[in-house]
Amino acid sequence: MAVERICEAVIRDEKSVLSISSIIHNVHGIDDVTLSMPAVVGSEGIETLVPIRFNESEQEKLRKSAEVLKGVIREVL
Repeated sequence: MAVERICEAVIRDEKSVLSISSIIHNVHGIDDVTLSMPAVVGSEGIETLVPIRFNESEQEKLRKSAEVLKGVIREVL
């Protein structure tokens, strides 16, 4: 169902805000890991990430989660 919704947003150039998994580059100090973040989706796919305000504690927890994911990827590869 989620894939269908994403495809509709792309085909119709909806500019909808959807939670999309993508490789993150320099977001809250996080790089080179795939996370699901809200993004504007249109005919070009992800057009922009929607900025989220996190307090320092939340940012640290997000960074730790990203590091755990990177560790799992290293173990698998």
